[in-house]
Amino acid sequence: MKKVILYTLSFFSFIAASTLYGQQSQAVSSRLSNIVLDSLLSPHENFEYAIKRMYVDIKGHEYDLDFKAFRYAYIGYQNMKLQNKLNDKRLLSIIDFTKDSDKKRFYTIDLDNRKILYHTYVAHGKKTGTSAATYFSNEEESHKSSLGFYVTGKTYNGDAGFSLKLYGNERYYNSNAYKRGIVIHTADYMNEDFLKKNGRFGRSLGCPVLPTNIYKEVIETIKEGTMVFAYYTNKRYLASSKYLKVSSLTLNNTF
Repeated sequence: MKKVILYTLSFFSFIAASTLYGQQSQAVSSRLSNIVLDSLLSPHENFEYAIKRMYVDIKGHEYDLDFKAFRYAYIGYQNMKLQNKLNDKRLLSIIDFTKDSDKKRFYTIDLDNRKILYHTYVAHGKKTGTSAATYFSNEEESHKSSLGFYVTGKTYNGDAGFSLKLYGNERYYNSNAYKRGIVIHTADYMNEDFLKKNGRFGRSLGCPVLPTNIYKEVIETIKEGTMVFAYYTNKRYLASSKYLKVSSLTLNNTF
């Protein structure tokens, strides 16, 4: 308790002194406030605060990034890192299927530099819905998109051209992704002309299909061991996913 009081007194003394200096002192003051807050919060509160701080830093609101989608993605990312499933790039990508296909709903976030690298469109499966995504499946030949966390694999040239393999291991949700041939690629129906003519983009056989003008850059950035999270407000999935458990993260002080 004495330690916390001393930290707090030191913090407020520093705030008073920092008014004598310029912007640089204000930045240092902000960092110190984070240190003091960290010492006062419980591990769970600390973790939730870290998520909110990251969301603000990446300017999530300016990019119309739903905070709930980001929070779930961040929790999943930390759990997957804890299980050594990801590479060291500290990138995470989100597909927000709560948004219609004519909205930019694919995000790639650089956690090290605290910024959104890509914010673009992405198609969903033919039987997932027309413009809105509603129905999801893990079954082969379903022609539906799948929810959950994926790890990116290697690139290759196949029937859809330059593509990126995806691996999911969430039973009932995306564990059949590799067998189904669910990959990231592009198609002619993913360009602005198609959108203007039809009011929406085209649909895939279940793959997340990116626009023709940016797909290669995105694929090269996120390939070989980064996380992709396909999000939707499916209560059963959100309650059961093994990657959305916060307790394991606060126990291991993973912030």
